[in-house]
Amino acid sequence: MVAVIKNGLGASREEIVHQLRARGGVSADELAAALGVSKQCVRKHLEVLEREGYVEHAPERGERGRPAHVFRLTSKAEELFPKRYDLFAKAVLRQIGEVWGESGLNTILCGCAGEMVGDLRPQLARLGFDARVRRLTELLGEMGYEAESERLADGSYLLTEWNCPQPELAREYRQLCDQELIVYRELLETEVFRESRIAGGATRCAYRVMRPKGVISDE
Repeated sequence: MVAVIKNGLGASREEIVHQLRARGGVSADELAAALGVSKQCVRKHLEVLEREGYVEHAPERGERGRPAHVFRLTSKAEELFPKRYDLFAKAVLRQIGEVWGESGLNTILCGCAGEMVGDLRPQLARLGFDARVRRLTELLGEMGYEAESERLADGSYLLTEWNCPQPELAREYRQLCDQELIVYRELLETEVFRESRIAGGATRCAYRVMRPKGVISDE
């Protein structure tokens, strides 16, 4: 069974996605026969999947007769299937630690954090403090952190992440969380303190972002 329930496709569309992945290009007639439902029913589900960008179709000529429309999954459909990149990443980090020791592992993770700072910093350039916090929150949301920020009475912010994209890794390698804290300090150019983390058993990762001294609101 294809693990796409979280995307709200429904059982029938899940099975269509499963068939398309297993068989490649398939016509509506072939799908209907495989699923034991009417062609009209299949076409309705295909229209929805195509509208959402998971399926595409193109005419394909057989040995004789009119070309039949063949349906295939798009590259976007890959997001419907479970991924375990954490297993590969954990194996790589373990090998780095065994070959180069903890100092080598920390060097690698520090380099990854530096790359993230380099990628995001241009998008925060020339922004005031408040706008910078808001923009970073948006960028983290786009990266899968389900982030939100709240300005507190003293002018500081509470930056909350409701999702950890790499919880298994973070539980085994605390350095990932430590580097994340450093990234936020560098990008926001102020003191940032962690109040809780998902990998530590909390329901959210929470950071207190302090307002730099002498910086007034730019809202």
